[in-house]
Amino acid sequence: MYNYGNKPSVSRCKVMNGATLWSRVISGLSSLGEDLQTTTGLWFRASFQGEKLYIDSTTEHKPSCNLSRQRAILKKDFLFVFSYYDRWVNGEKGGRHEVSRKSRNTAYIFSLISRFAD
Repeated sequence: MYNYGNKPSVSRCKVMNGATLWSRVISGLSSLGEDLQTTTGLWFRASFQGEKLYIDSTTEHKPSCNLSRQRAILKKDFLFVFSYYDRWVNGEKGGRHEVSRKSRNTAYIFSLISRFAD
């Protein structure tokens, strides 16, 4: 379980590239998954199988995100969202909106980045 809570004030990803972080995420998650929280306070379960991350609603914590079915996150989507993370953390105007228009998984990926970038 990881309580993401508020947005980090300083990016920890400046020295880590997206591919390295992807590897850290997939090695840190099991097929059983881990519960994490978005900045809006919604909980979700992240797991890894094969070449994909999976996002689901969770029954362990409330409030849970309301997903009608499991979402798969490919490495390509993860790396794309990762490329915006520093801009978001540093408060750049419009960065979050820009990336959210191109990926519906932004909140989940940002939470995963925050969790595994330590």
